[in-house]
Amino acid sequence: MISLQSSEIDLKELIGILRRQSRLILITFFVFLIPAVLYLMLATPMYRATALISIDAGGSNLLDPGSIENSQSAILNSRVDGEVEVLRAEATVMAVVQAGDLISDPEFGPRLGLTEKITIALGMESAGDTLRQAVGLRPADPPSSERLVSNTVQKLSGATEIRRRGLTYLISVGVRSESPQRAADIANLYVATYIDRQVLTKSASIIAARDVLRSQTETARIELARLEDALNSFIDDNLARLEAESNNESISALRRQLEAAQSSKVESVSVLAASREAAARNDWASAAVTLGDAALEQLANEREALARRLSGETAGSQTAIDLQNALSDLDRSLGARLAEAQTSVEGELSALTQSETLAREQLREALLQSNMSSTVIADLFNLQQSASIARNQYQQLLARVQDLNALANVQIADARVVSEALPPTSPASPNKRLIIIMALTAALAMGVTLAFLNEYYIGGVTSTAQLANVIQARIPVAIPALPSSANERIPADEIMVSPLSQYSEGFRKLRLAVDTNLHQSLSERGVSEAERRKARVVLICSALPGEGKTTTAIALARTYAVSGQRTLLIDCDLRKPSVENYFKLPHQDGLIDYLTSQKPDADLVVTPVLDQLSNLEVITAGSRSTQPTDQLVNSPRFASLLEVVREAFDVIVIDSPPLLPVVDTRYLAQMADIAVLIVRFSNTTQGEVRDAAHQMQDALRPGVRMLGVLNRQTERRGKRGYYNGAYSGYYGDSTT
Repeated sequence: MISLQSSEIDLKELIGILRRQSRLILITFFVFLIPAVLYLMLATPMYRATALISIDAGGSNLLDPGSIENSQSAILNSRVDGEVEVLRAEATVMAVVQAGDLISDPEFGPRLGLTEKITIALGMESAGDTLRQAVGLRPADPPSSERLVSNTVQKLSGATEIRRRGLTYLISVGVRSESPQRAADIANLYVATYIDRQVLTKSASIIAARDVLRSQTETARIELARLEDALNSFIDDNLARLEAESNNESISALRRQLEAAQSSKVESVSVLAASREAAARNDWASAAVTLGDAALEQLANEREALARRLSGETAGSQTAIDLQNALSDLDRSLGARLAEAQTSVEGELSALTQSETLAREQLREALLQSNMSSTVIADLFNLQQSASIARNQYQQLLARVQDLNALANVQIADARVVSEALPPTSPASPNKRLIIIMALTAALAMGVTLAFLNEYYIGGVTSTAQLANVIQARIPVAIPALPSSANERIPADEIMVSPLSQYSEGFRKLRLAVDTNLHQSLSERGVSEAERRKARVVLICSALPGEGKTTTAIALARTYAVSGQRTLLIDCDLRKPSVENYFKLPHQDGLIDYLTSQKPDADLVVTPVLDQLSNLEVITAGSRSTQPTDQLVNSPRFASLLEVVREAFDVIVIDSPPLLPVVDTRYLAQMADIAVLIVRFSNTTQGEVRDAAHQMQDALRPGVRMLGVLNRQTERRGKRGYYNGAYSGYYGDSTT
């Protein structure tokens, strides 16, 4: 037995439950399995191609391979995890969409939905806009390009799986697609785009750093020039005084050398500027005189003479054309000679600048080593050191800018492809084996779950074992269904008409169970021998009407009667009596008349009616009651009547009202020696049966037992007749 209050499980009963609920299990099984099969038949196969990349967690620098530092494992792991997030970033997906032009891709690009397809097929694509215009609204805006791109990005993100392989520096990039080749192409494109973006990002960061350094370098150059000018100005302004104070011939010589270099430099700069100005005016003679170049002067004279000849010739003549060509050649020669002469002057100017710089350097060193006042020495040293520091900073910044320029052009990615994606040979989804296994498991589990729910809570009672689990009481027998030949007879007549039928045998089993349990109950309760000689009161009850309670009471009473025991059947269903109709008796005074009579008890008599087919005696209900019937069955007069008949009979069978609609049966239970709860096969819900059993067990006297009987004697009729109005007479007007 499977008990809700016990942890023990009877395997045989478990198999019985599954057999009884096999139809529900099969229905549930197919309800879950068929959608899974349909999905596998209709689902589009999706292929997944995977590319594998390796992350160089330490970074890479071609210009300085030895600069890679050993980092802590946690930092390196964080970097790899960071690269996984970069791969998943929307910006990366957007770059892949643009690189592969996936917006126009039939799979990942925007597609019409089912609604749009139906609308276009019906020629209603503009119906929505027409309706909007009719109510004064502007037509709906078409999807923007940003929205289309966003939709494509979302589709690609959903079809892409990026994850790190364990604790390694490997990252897999998997892409699902309807086409195996397409899946491999997009996976490889994804990896290539990521690596290209990584290189561009590194180069951009280096270029940004270079631009910042360039700005700082320019600032350092300006500061260096200012400090050099300040030092030179200090020396120039105080050179005569410093020379006099030092009284050093070397300083005097260096002063003269510096002044000569400065004078020659000024002259060279003037010559170079004058020559350029003259060349800009095409005044080649002045330029030649300024530069003091005889060859240039000769070419200038030749050009002047050629120009005078050209002016005397007729325009367009052959001579004029020849002269013009010669003049052009001469201009080119003049330009080349002028450039050569200016280059020579620029060289002299560069040499003079170097000479000036050298003279200044030597002069500074000489001044610092000369015998001058400490104030002058301190000012001069301070200016020189400031200029030297500024020069070093400028040189460092300039070198770093050059390094960054070179580094930006030779960047490589910190990731590399270790395994390109190849077209898969089998689809990744749907996983038919997994889906079938899950569907079978879910279908079976749900079917078994519903079976147990239906067995113990939802459905009607279909077996004696199930009934035992519900009411937690002894279940002696199931009343078998009547044979088809007995459909026209009253069911209780089978006891007399077919005493050897299974139906009659079932009631003999019930009688035996009642007697056995009565004997055990009386012994347990310690009932006296005098009390045992009195009639035993058997209460027949049910949770709801229409469960065969009255038929069972009559059949059980007849079974006792034909066995030779003095048996009395009392119809205590005073709300809706039916025993009188079963026996087809003429209406006469009965129990209600006895209990409601105003006569003294000594003058009251209730006469039982004899059953024509057996020795059973019956007390019918009689007239309908004009007062609450629970007061009648709980009255002293009824108790007195019951005591009298217990002395005269061996067995008293009481047909009681249903437990759930009315309260009468709970009062009757207090007078019973045993109760029999009738439950109609697969009709009354288990909750109603359980509630009725609890009420009966609470109402019975301590030690009094309750039996359960599963009634299968008739075909199943409509469930819950009391609630749909068939038993409304229990609550209706007593006169109806």
